[in-house]
Amino acid sequence: MLTLRACRCFPQAAFLAQALRAVKYTMQAVILPNGTVLEVRVNAKCGKTTVHSILCYPYRNKHKEIMDSARYLRQIGRAVSSTVREPDHRIAVVRDPVERLVSAYKDRILVKNKERLQQTIRSWQEFLLNLHSLQQNSADIHAHTRPQSRLLGSAVEIYDRIFSTHQLSTEFLSWVNTAGDCAIPPVAHNTTAHHPEYEISVTPSQRDFIKERYESDYRYYGAYFDPI
Repeated sequence: MLTLRACRCFPQAAFLAQALRAVKYTMQAVILPNGTVLEVRVNAKCGKTTVHSILCYPYRNKHKEIMDSARYLRQIGRAVSSTVREPDHRIAVVRDPVERLVSAYKDRILVKNKERLQQTIRSWQEFLLNLHSLQQNSADIHAHTRPQSRLLGSAVEIYDRIFSTHQLSTEFLSWVNTAGDCAIPPVAHNTTAHHPEYEISVTPSQRDFIKERYESDYRYYGAYFDPI
């Protein structure tokens, strides 16, 4: 059993405004080349960068990370608020919480050392033990680990399709190309965090802890997660 302990103190961060901006973005839909209006809801560490690259490709003609895809699409007139115009399709993208947390730990702490968290979080085990405090006090960790259901909701029936992260360069890409009359090529994946130095082994007790903490994600979207 994974036992929680008192957390060390972490720098306080005003992350509420950032969270509100993230929610606001999900209400923006993209206008595909043929005029189809598509709303895609995807959380951080669930393939968000890949989704943005795919949706922006018809207007950029390249796959390259874009810092603010919402702003870019607004600037070129290819975005519309889904509260103003009902999307033709709504799509959700999901990822198994265990795989997502491992990815968040490797990317945000081991590789990028966001908010200098390596000074206080020295292992995968410590990351899990302090997850609650990190989510409360770190804007970055909150954005990359909050339950997916907070953004996606519990009404799975509002979505025309629900894709997993592993389907983005295959089924999702094919679906977007068909829906928008596009010819978007696959995205080359970033493999930095797949280096052997960053391999994480998840124990059964850690897996149980994550499943309990993200119970709502498993309840509503578990049927769509990739087996890990």
